[in-house]
Amino acid sequence: MKKRVYAYLHTHWDREWYRDKEDFNLRLLDVLDIVLDELKQKKAPFFYLDGQVSAILDYLKYRPEKKEEIIGLIKAKKLAIGPYFVSADSYLVSFISMLKNLDLGMEISADFGQKEYIGYMSDIFGISSSAFVALKQKNIDKALIWRGVNPKKIKNNCDFIKNEIKTTWLIQGYFNDFLHSENIDGLKKYLDKIAKYSSDTLLLPIGADHLGMLQNANEKIKKINKTLKDYEIILSSPFEYFKNVGFKNVSDEVEFLDNSDTFILSGVYSARIPQKIRNNIVQNKISRVIEPLNFYLEDKFDNNIEEVYKTLIKNHAHDGIYGCSIDSVHRAIDARLDKCECAINALEKRLIGNFKKKYSIASKSEDKIGLFNLSNSKIDVVEVKLPYILKNSQVLNIEQGFCDELLYDIYKIPVTEDIAPIYMQLIEIENSNNFEFNTLKIKKPIKKVKVSTSTIENNFIKLSVKKSKITVLNKKTNDEFYLKLTDIKDIGDSYNFAPSGKFKELELLNSKVQYDGDIESALLLEFKNIKLSAKLNNNSDFIKFSAEINNKAKNHKLQLVLILKENISKTVAQDAFGVVNRKIDYNYKMSDFMPAKRPVELKSNSYPMQNFVCANGAIALTKGLHEYEIYKNELRICLLRATSTISNPKNPARSIPAGPDLKTPFGQCICEFEAEFILSFGNYKKAFKLIDNLFKNYILIDGKFEKEINFKLGEKQDNAYIYGINNKKKIGYNYKENKILLI
Repeated sequence: MKKRVYAYLHTHWDREWYRDKEDFNLRLLDVLDIVLDELKQKKAPFFYLDGQVSAILDYLKYRPEKKEEIIGLIKAKKLAIGPYFVSADSYLVSFISMLKNLDLGMEISADFGQKEYIGYMSDIFGISSSAFVALKQKNIDKALIWRGVNPKKIKNNCDFIKNEIKTTWLIQGYFNDFLHSENIDGLKKYLDKIAKYSSDTLLLPIGADHLGMLQNANEKIKKINKTLKDYEIILSSPFEYFKNVGFKNVSDEVEFLDNSDTFILSGVYSARIPQKIRNNIVQNKISRVIEPLNFYLEDKFDNNIEEVYKTLIKNHAHDGIYGCSIDSVHRAIDARLDKCECAINALEKRLIGNFKKKYSIASKSEDKIGLFNLSNSKIDVVEVKLPYILKNSQVLNIEQGFCDELLYDIYKIPVTEDIAPIYMQLIEIENSNNFEFNTLKIKKPIKKVKVSTSTIENNFIKLSVKKSKITVLNKKTNDEFYLKLTDIKDIGDSYNFAPSGKFKELELLNSKVQYDGDIESALLLEFKNIKLSAKLNNNSDFIKFSAEINNKAKNHKLQLVLILKENISKTVAQDAFGVVNRKIDYNYKMSDFMPAKRPVELKSNSYPMQNFVCANGAIALTKGLHEYEIYKNELRICLLRATSTISNPKNPARSIPAGPDLKTPFGQCICEFEAEFILSFGNYKKAFKLIDNLFKNYILIDGKFEKEINFKLGEKQDNAYIYGINNKKKIGYNYKENKILLI
């Protein structure tokens, strides 16, 4: 008997990539005009629009008269959209961003009449287990994936169940245009490869990137079936395929990050890092500070917050978040980030102003502060900007600006004379419980940090410089690691790093006391074009770093390297949801296998992380630095990767181009930017507790409090990390029980 082949017509739609969005929009009009016409004339039974709604919204912006026709086709199950707002990455965006992407996509597509969904991740560059957690949370029970699959880990069967999601691996990917060119021999070979890991029922996508619909598909499939000896193609939909195959369970721990079968293009984790840092900061601020505060205070900014998410998530569409598009696309991404930052800053000020009005907090107080602790742990040191100096504070710097009180009063207009000094200062407070608001007395600090030109230390941790060798020591356990910066030439592209030559250790030019305060001190380590500030508080058991990088070089990769005592055989990294455990081949060295032989993408010892990675008792926690690499006993955090093209056809790390060879001079990141990170000792549970310290997930309320104001912001949870608010509930990760947490 012939094997059944369920085929579906589709197009894979990048919103912006090697052309900008407006250019692709014009092509979209042509593509969807034909789709609607073919479906209306019943020349095809079904069309799948890439699992996202943004394309249909972009189309209707210029073809609004087509809306009712589209709704009719969707309700008749001839056209499918959603569940995603955009087709987004699952390693470089947060869990809340994943959920919001689904919320927006499902709400919009439901308005068009869509009722059934598939988690469609056909071209994502490696698929995080977190993506399946998000689907389950939204009651979506089906998924289609391609890149990153190791057949052995799914029992050599393309149909499997992961995290209760029925999942099908598109064995040869979504890219199939054989029928557009009537290449029947190519189609037969393609089907033979799919059959290798399929049952007697196969799934065949017909379409490709930005490709127009196969016209007269019904008639063409009838004609093709007469020539196929082993297969019979049924022109249908992926929904019908799921009804006609069986699925085997696989481990929920399986991660789809294997490139032995298909490229995963791991260089995108480190392309255009300054932009990734901005994205990381914005999505943390909106989900961990602004939205929770609006929720707890029952304020009225839901629509403003949703608009920020819509703007932000547009940037999460691949290839945008990956950093592998033309420069004009990334300028548009920066513009959207500008919009998000302005909106978030305004919302923060307005939320504070409304709170102060509600509780009649007006005049200043020098010895008390109100604290919304929105973090997952207690806080003892906070940073605040005020037009006056608090008692027992440590002033870090002074800038000129307006007092926020002027912005709250709609009957006052700030004028030039209102510009005044604004003091950035640190204060110590009594330990504040997480998810509470308290009126706290400012403590008088007891200085415990010692700093000199070569050391900075307190009772817990010490950083020292001796003959240009930087050491970080845990004073309680005597564990230690060494620290250095390295640079290497990169002859790859935005998709894949390709080293050339040897790693060069950057010379430490100078170390000096940056400041010596009663609460925090800092040691400044100076390298060529890099100033690395190591900051330490009185009671902290970690060192916070701020790296001011002035990149003037092209085609290179800059890394922070932790040299541990033993080789690194495994790591625990933060995923969008929870953590991922990875076994490491620490002897592997990519350069030993270059150039890659066709059709191979070389294995890499570089991996993605959300905010932290733990290895051999060391913790590296970052803000928007998403790539770490392992070699022997070295844990390498990428600070910058400068490249000059989307896809280099001569990239020795990848044998086949992954995109067009278009020049991207701004991809070289010739600019000044700041990268922040924390180094400490411990395991991933401690790392979760440190995240909020790095991101400053709290809000301070200054002024004279006539009476104590204290209240809880929902139920407190131990052994948990809260990601934010979704559908009016706190959502988080219980790392003791390794499960999702809903409050």
